[in-house]
Amino acid sequence: MLGLSVEEKIQRMLVELRALETYYNELTTRETLVARAILDSRATLNALKSIPEGSDSEILLPLGAGVLMRVKSPKADTLLINLGAGVVIEKNKEYVLNYLTTRISELENALSNISAQKTELENKINSHRAEVNNLAASLQTG
Repeated sequence: MLGLSVEEKIQRMLVELRALETYYNELTTRETLVARAILDSRATLNALKSIPEGSDSEILLPLGAGVLMRVKSPKADTLLINLGAGVVIEKNKEYVLNYLTTRISELENALSNISAQKTELENKINSHRAEVNNLAASLQTG
């Protein structure tokens, strides 16, 4: 059985390269989403920590379209956590603070894994590009 011609090798490599680039773009999208989730979780954690215990201070409640309403700070002894799929649980403030801290840690680990995958994939992409360029050069000179 005959081996693949140089043109066929180049075509095959280009198809693989496109697939790798598509996956790289998907990882970049995931990385952005996870980074936003980390920022959101940190902001929520900081906001909860900054709510004074048992005080009648005012906070600004965003209503939407840039409109805010002044409201008296509610007691933050129990909070609601949206777990997704319409499931909401009620927990005390300490539990929620621990939940957010754990979530941030898990998201940071996920972000680290995605970054490692991107680095590995970037190396594969560069390797494929170099090989395609070498094959194309050999085709032009041969």
